[in-house]
Amino acid sequence: MATTPTDPIPAPSGYEKAIVTFIDILGFRRLLATRDAGQILEILSLLRNYTRGDGHEEPISNRLDELRLYSQSFSESVSDAVVRVRTTETQSQDGPFLYELLNLMHAQIQCLNRGILIRGGLTIGDVHVGIDGSGPVFGPAMVRAYEIEQNEAVYPRITIDEAAVEAFLDDPFLWQEGQFDENDLEMARRYIAVGEDGCYFLDYLAAADAGEFDEGEIGQFSFLMRHRDLIETELQSVSGKERRKLIWLANYHNRFVADLRTRYDMTDASGEFIALLAVTPAELFDSLHISGSWLRFGDRLQDLVQR
Repeated sequence: MATTPTDPIPAPSGYEKAIVTFIDILGFRRLLATRDAGQILEILSLLRNYTRGDGHEEPISNRLDELRLYSQSFSESVSDAVVRVRTTETQSQDGPFLYELLNLMHAQIQCLNRGILIRGGLTIGDVHVGIDGSGPVFGPAMVRAYEIEQNEAVYPRITIDEAAVEAFLDDPFLWQEGQFDENDLEMARRYIAVGEDGCYFLDYLAAADAGEFDEGEIGQFSFLMRHRDLIETELQSVSGKERRKLIWLANYHNRFVADLRTRYDMTDASGEFIALLAVTPAELFDSLHISGSWLRFGDRLQDLVQR
């Protein structure tokens, strides 16, 4: 029997190409041991809210000619894990890859603002999400995203599959209107970084420039202070593998702060910086640097040379 515009749309039995991200909370076992059920419930609720797909926010049309009209993201969650799926096989070409990185950057910033460290794995591939996003979510791309999160992300970062980066570079269907322009180039350079281990990851500190915050530069520096405080607090309560993960995050923070510092005049000759933030540029940037025992190795080497 033919489907009419008033009939419900049956969920497809096959896969579709989509961007899949598997996310979980770093150090969740420690939270289970140190927080009560109410506190953990609040953390999980925040994680699910911040990573929630936009496809859940409006009803799916039951018109065949409006199905997959534009890219939407959907999410499923269990315990501290969230799977996000953004559709790419759509009638319009709205740049789903960079748009998903933008959404993930906002989610990571919001989680960090509430003291939640997350890690994840992102890939592009075949997955089942259901025509209305109701799932169940399964397929090779979900397995790959999980493997990246478990084996490659390691640190509090969202690691991007090399195959996903290659797909983005080669597939015009992942670009806005099928064209790659200067704006896409700038956004890709800001959002995608390469770690010391060769993994691509979402560079949320570089991506979240002053324009991403309601208060502009004040908002950006306030976030960097919270970022510093979170890392320093966590470093005091962890050891072993967890400490090494926090050291990676501290080094990432310090490198960004050092780079950001080069964009400002430390003399503040015009006085604009002091007028805006009530502190000198040098004082602020010095305070943003995270110090730790792991950084003393280079100083000790230098001392040995000078003896």
